[in-house]
Amino acid sequence: MDTGLFLPGYGAPAALYEPSLPASWRALEPPSFGACGGSLAELRRWVDLELRSRGPSRLAGHSMGGALAILAAADAPELVEQLVLIQPAGLPLEKAVRESIRDFVRQVWSGEYPRRLAAAALLAVAQAPRSAYALAEHVRSLDIRRECARVRAAGIPTKVIGCVTDTLCTSDRTRALADALGASYEELDLRGGHMWMLADGDVLASVVGA
Repeated sequence: MDTGLFLPGYGAPAALYEPSLPASWRALEPPSFGACGGSLAELRRWVDLELRSRGPSRLAGHSMGGALAILAAADAPELVEQLVLIQPAGLPLEKAVRESIRDFVRQVWSGEYPRRLAAAALLAVAQAPRSAYALAEHVRSLDIRRECARVRAAGIPTKVIGCVTDTLCTSDRTRALADALGASYEELDLRGGHMWMLADGDVLASVVGA
């Protein structure tokens, strides 16, 4: 089976997801905040180039990575064989940034978020703070229902995963995106909220699939 491609969430390195993915999946390392200049359009181009270099592929993503996967499928449906979207961004988010930062600190303090990877993520923000902020604001304001309709019209098999404890990409948003995509929908009830996969990597493997 061809290797599936997994797109990480905002600010998260590929190494955060890679250990939990099935052997037939690979997490891609996104361009840094500085390299993409805080531009979602640049990240869309990055995904498009990855797909065109590999040919038709299965595509999965978490949070911002889920939104990028939807946009990639809308831009070039012939290059996407299947979508697995885990708590995807794509509708305007309401959770305050300071609350997300507080969650991140708690995850690092508890040891759920590996401290080496957390330090690398913080360094990436420190090296390009304006770009990091610009990208965060762009992702927070996204509304990609029009692109979802294009993916649905293309008939791409799509699965959306929500989590009842997620206070960022909340269940109502993930269900709305699933409806717009004509996708199957599964809702998890796991502690950890938006980053439940830090403690439940085996569940990440099962929802992504072989």
